[in-house]
Amino acid sequence: MISAYTSIAEFVREMKAAGSTTQFHNVSFVGSTALAEALKDEGYGVAISQVVPFPWSPSVPVVKEYEEVLAKAGHTDFNFSSLEGYIVGKVVVEALRRAGKEPTREKMVTALESMNNVDLGDFIVSFSPANHSGSKFVDLTMIGRKGTFIK
Repeated sequence: MISAYTSIAEFVREMKAAGSTTQFHNVSFVGSTALAEALKDEGYGVAISQVVPFPWSPSVPVVKEYEEVLAKAGHTDFNFSSLEGYIVGKVVVEALRRAGKEPTREKMVTALESMNNVDLGDFIVSFSPANHSGSKFVDLTMIGRKGTFIK
């Protein structure tokens, strides 16, 4: 399924109310935490593809760094969306570093497109003039009981 969490939550609710035992799958775009909160106990078993590592896995260096930085700032509500934003921030900072003291749009594009196999902490990003995807990382998670996530 591909949509915002509100329509997905309603669809899952209606299908389950109709007696469906279908395994529901969604993409990370849905907003995993928002979907889990909207569905509550009805979310159990909904699978979601993720484009970042599990935000509660400090054994992954970028996740450990993310958790430490957020905790230092007083935030402990780790989630997929904010980890993705953190990683994007790291990519932008690296591109700015590569663009030099006086970055321009052109220098930023060149810097980004020269980032090949850059390790951000066991999370690799690569760009080129023909590839602006950045990462090939995909993992599956599932909404567990009481809105928790299972890896």
